[in-house]
Amino acid sequence: MTIQDLGSAGEFVAAIATVATLIYLAIQLRGSNRLAKASASRAPNSDLNAINAAFGTDPAFRDPMRKILNGASRTELEPDQRTVLDFYLVSITNIQEQLFREIRAGILESDALDFGGAGLFLLPYYRTSWPLYRGYLSSSFVPDFESKYDLDPSIEAEW
Repeated sequence: MTIQDLGSAGEFVAAIATVATLIYLAIQLRGSNRLAKASASRAPNSDLNAINAAFGTDPAFRDPMRKILNGASRTELEPDQRTVLDFYLVSITNIQEQLFREIRAGILESDALDFGGAGLFLLPYYRTSWPLYRGYLSSSFVPDFESKYDLDPSIEAEW
């Protein structure tokens, strides 16, 4: 066997090793992407659970929350009750905006917007409070969100 034959055999082994390494890296990358997507999918519900745990222990939150879940609008609550609900609902809306960005970036599928807190956006309280919240959100998110939930930005509402 000549040196040229050994060189050719070495190149062949190196080519096989390179292909094997690329296949291994592709498998690892695919697994890593799956884990990242799963983590991104769990994050909104984890965030919602954390917010619910924090607010749910506050007696000043529980009574007004019960009222809005039973259909109360903004005008039916006291200013202090509205304040605590507004902090909560803006936090929930921020989760929705985070999902919107991740969908636009291709990280999540569009059905991620239907997470656990989405039903709150249909309540009379939220609908009558929307004009106050929209100023705290990005201008790229607001039109899509208003369209999805048929929200009217022209309603008069006061803090």
